[in-house]
Amino acid sequence: MSDNPQLIEEMRWQLKQIEDRKAENQRILAGIAGSDHTTVVSPDRTVTVVAGTGGVVSEVRVAPEAMRYDAGTLSRTITTAIREAVAAGRPLTLQDAPQPAQKPRRPAPTDEEEPYDTVFDV
Repeated sequence: MSDNPQLIEEMRWQLKQIEDRKAENQRILAGIAGSDHTTVVSPDRTVTVVAGTGGVVSEVRVAPEAMRYDAGTLSRTITTAIREAVAAGRPLTLQDAPQPAQKPRRPAPTDEEEPYDTVFDV
């Protein structure tokens, strides 16, 4: 059976892996939000849509004047603006794709038993 220091080290390693994945996801999201973007405004200026690289919609703004429309008209205006923004967005390139992070190796067990599998294994 593994001793407590080994289990604690394994848990620390797993937590580090989770934190690294969270940081990588934040980096990717920041890249999407900070990338070149396309802004489309509806002809009546009531709907504004912002789309980033690859046509990812990052924002939809509806002006107060849009509330004078019925639901169907407003829906069509929003949908049309989104489609235009997505179509006008810069396509994804290989440079835009996130590079896979190298996985660090798991610490080796100190005794001859196999380490316990946990729900945190990656």
